[in-house]
Amino acid sequence: MIDVVFLLLIFFMLASTFLKFSALPVSGARGGGVSGNLSEIALIQLRGLDDIRVNNVGVRLDGLQDRIAALVEKGVTRAVLQPAEGAKVQDLVKALEITRKTALKSVVVVR
Repeated sequence: MIDVVFLLLIFFMLASTFLKFSALPVSGARGGGVSGNLSEIALIQLRGLDDIRVNNVGVRLDGLQDRIAALVEKGVTRAVLQPAEGAKVQDLVKALEITRKTALKSVVVVR
């Protein structure tokens, strides 16, 4: 019986994959009102990787970083990322990774 348990243990150890998961730091929003100017905030609506809207202008995922860079040049410092009801978590993570590469000071995820 012990031999069978060890064989199963070795089988599952060899059959499983070990992935390195990277962490993406996300902080929760603080209570209180809006501080600063609303023109400094960009609204990013995520419906899918091919359907992203930045301030109501449609962009694809590969053009998101360029669109945010153009807005940063106009004075935008923060962004609000709003995933749609059917958006996948992986799409949200990809969008967050792209926004981290930009010069935005903060990105808040809202429902």
